[in-house]
Amino acid sequence: MSLLYTETLRGSYFLVETPDDVRTCEVAVSVNLPRPKGIVHEVEAEMTGTASFDRLSDHAPIRGTLRMRWIRPRRVDYQFAFETQDGRTLQFRGAKHPSLLRPLYTATTLWGTVHDGDRAIAMVSLHFDLRRDLVAFLQSLDRQRRE
Repeated sequence: MSLLYTETLRGSYFLVETPDDVRTCEVAVSVNLPRPKGIVHEVEAEMTGTASFDRLSDHAPIRGTLRMRWIRPRRVDYQFAFETQDGRTLQFRGAKHPSLLRPLYTATTLWGTVHDGDRAIAMVSLHFDLRRDLVAFLQSLDRQRRE
């Protein structure tokens, strides 16, 4: 059995070259998390969805991976590629760092960077809004049987 869910994260980003020009962004991801076989410390899931970065991309399709690591240091890594309005392919790399000391903040905050090749071009701060999106997230949860 695998677990499917959709998560919408909203926030802001700035280009490294112009840190005072803060722009909005939104990433909606659909995650297909396979059920691990046996006891594992890390699991990898397929991720699809859309990414909107103000003046960079508008609802661009994404494809990538989500990796959850259960042992210390605990982290949830997000990596995906998307295409800009001018046709470039960029990579988002980010992580959540779950902590029992600050469970809500660390489970709902994703820090990341946008890369053009090997060069980081933007810093990103995304948040899952519990008030706005928790019901939709819970409604999206679905268990799929493998055939």
